[in-house]
This record gives sequence, C-alpha cells and structure tokens, in this order.
Amino acid sequence: MKIKQYIKNNQISINKDLRLFFDKYKKNSLIHKAMWYSVNNGGKRLRPIIFQEMSKGIGLKKREYLCAMLSIELMHSYSLVHDDLPSMDNDDYRRGKLSTHKKFNEAQAILSGNGLLTLSFELLASKYSSTLSKELSYVSGSCGLAGGQSIDLLSQASKTNLNNILIIHELKTAKLFEFSTAAPFMIILDQKRMKFAKRFGLLLGKVFQIIDDLIDEDQDKDACNILNYISREEALSYCHEYRNQANKYLKKLMLDNENRLLDIFDYIIDQAK
Repeated sequence: MKIKQYIKNNQISINKDLRLFFDKYKKNSLIHKAMWYSVNNGGKRLRPIIFQEMSKGIGLKKREYLCAMLSIELMHSYSLVHDDLPSMDNDDYRRGKLSTHKKFNEAQAILSGNGLLTLSFELLASKYSSTLSKELSYVSGSCGLAGGQSIDLLSQASKTNLNNILIIHELKTAKLFEFSTAAPFMIILDQKRMKFAKRFGLLLGKVFQIIDDLIDEDQDKDACNILNYISREEALSYCHEYRNQANKYLKKLMLDNENRLLDIFDYIIDQAK
C-alpha cells in the first residue's frame, strides 16, 4: 500500500477513535461542543499516526497505547485553539473552517483549549505511570510548546535570525513529535531506546515545521518563516540532512520490518513538492 493511502486509512481510524472517546461526554454543553469542534477540524493526525506506528513497531497492542495516542492529539488540538486566538496569531480560519473563537467566542475558545489540555493529562493519568504525564508536561510547557510560542510571539522577522527560528521550530513543534516517538518506550520502560526515539522524533518534528513553512511561503516578510532567512533549496537541504540523521537513530530502535516511519518521514518532505 502506498504511504499516502496508508496515512489516509490511519486518519480515518484515528478519527473514529476520537469520536468514540468524545461520545462519553455530553456534547450538549457548550464547552464540550467547542472542544469537539476543535478536535474534529480535519487535522492530519500525523502525531498519533507516528505514535501508533512506533507502538506497533515494538509490539504494543492498541489497548496498551490508545489512551496515550489520543492524548497527544488532544494536546495538539488545544495548542491550535490557543494559537488562533486574537491575542496570539489572530487567525479567523483553521483548515478552511472558522477557528474556535470565531465559531463560538473568545472566552469559550480559551476554556475549550484548557479543557483539551487537562483532558489530555486525564487520559494519561487514567492508565499509565506518572512518567508519561511528566514528559508531556515538559514538552508542552514553558520548556517546549508554550515556550516556543512565547518566543515566536516576541520575534519579528527583521529582528531575529535563523538560529532563533530553528529554536522556535524545536520548541513549538518538534517537542510534541519527540513525545510521540518516545512515549511508547516509556510504556514498556525501555530507557535506552527511548533516548534514540526522542532524537528521531525531534528530527522528524523539525522537518515537519520546515516543510510547513515552505508550504506557507506566501507569508508576509514579518512572519518568522524560514524562507525569510534561507532559500527553499537550503531549507530542503536541512530536511534531507535531518532525514539521514533520523534514519541512523531508527536503525537503533530495532522495530519490526513492517514499520512505515521512514516512509512517513519521506511523505512529509514530499509535501513541499
């Protein structure tokens, strides 16, 4: 099966898992309507797909990794809700749909984002040791996603440099990918391979953000887009170098031969074509 169809099939499966999970909540309350609207937004689901691929590669059953897999998508969805707020990126649309604060209102968007954030940790706490919650706290907090967003908001393209852009990429985007690839090894208590998985995930996340910048190349000159600092060819060169480094770590993880992680890596890079 070609990787594009493979990813599409997994997106459909994960969307079903999310829908079943949210069926536990009464969506007649406004906050749950806003939370579900934010999650059910046509997302690529790449983080949970990567999480699942790594989990299957080390022999975990779905019942063992499902809660952790869903938690990462809830965390990601929360971050998008808050990113779109008027006080942040001030975006009225997300993937062609009204952003949460435009569909509901700013207060409900903030609260629904908070709801998704805390629900993410509730899922982890319901099944796993505190190690996973601690790690997700780290990669999503001031030393990760939130910290990267803070730096991003303070940065103006004309007053920053490539190194700062790469730092924003690592914190704001790559840290959640790092969790997606490392958490399965936390579940099986394999610290050695967890370190290699973190490095693989971090490189994958960096590539994802570079490609996202290349796709969004029509941003204005004040945006912290990597194309304001290097050429498209140089940016793709970073991607291929990261891919080569990631492959070395992937070989150390001793996954089963059917895993598609490197195919997913290439799929992400190909989006810039």
